[in-house]
Amino acid sequence: MHKILSTLALLTLISNFALAQGNGFGQKIGHFDSEYVLSQLPEYAEKQKELEALAKTYDKEVRSLYDELEKMRAELRANEVLLTPAMIEERKKAIEAKSQEALQKNTELFGFDGLYYKKVDELLTPLRTRLNLAVEVIGKKHGLDYIFDKAADVGIIYSNPVHDYTEFILEELGAQKKRN
Repeated sequence: MHKILSTLALLTLISNFALAQGNGFGQKIGHFDSEYVLSQLPEYAEKQKELEALAKTYDKEVRSLYDELEKMRAELRANEVLLTPAMIEERKKAIEAKSQEALQKNTELFGFDGLYYKKVDELLTPLRTRLNLAVEVIGKKHGLDYIFDKAADVGIIYSNPVHDYTEFILEELGAQKKRN
């Protein structure tokens, strides 16, 4: 759905450009790379490390539940011949309950509206807001009508480096370019 909307938006912009060219009015566009800009910000690296640590912690929690589940299944397979049908059924129910618990925990932590993604939003939204404000300032400063983000899934196949405003945005954010 997102790709369809992005493509539709891009086609609309292209048709607007074509109509504007026919009227003698040109529209000035530029582009930048948000992934590169964010990677140049020290606070982004700190937040990424924090998110990686949180993901590892959450992953350990979920993995431990799945390990317990596998252990329960292995025990059942190993002892199945020694157990009565009622005991086998009881253990299968316990395994199913553990399976549901593990799935629920995984969804709670990593699901669409899980704790991990809420933390991602909490940590990165202020940075993205600053980035968007810097892009707006650069757009106004350079008289641009549109600025595309090369890192976003918009579908830019070619972009002339002359219209790359990534460095201006970094400068507006006060970030220093990392030397390779």
